[in-house]
Amino acid sequence: MNLLRLGRWLVVGGGALAALGMITGFMTMLGDEQRYVLNLLGLVPVGVLSAFCGVILVVMTEPRGREPPAEPEPPHSPDSDRSEPSEPSEKP
Repeated sequence: MNLLRLGRWLVVGGGALAALGMITGFMTMLGDEQRYVLNLLGLVPVGVLSAFCGVILVVMTEPRGREPPAEPEPPHSPDSDRSEPSEPSEKP
């Protein structure tokens, strides 16, 4: 398994772990089982850290070209053919 695929799986798994910990932790907090709240909410930092490690792996191992990406061109409006000065010029 290459590092890029591992990083992507860490991002997905970490996000799922954090979401699972938040949802079940708060459901348990509002319910009657108060003794499992800290264990379930403790999954959230573990999920966030693993997702962050996955993001770092993806950024570091992602293939790149030799040149940096170019700036995108602004969209041209159909009325750009008209040449209107931005400020009126005063003629003496």
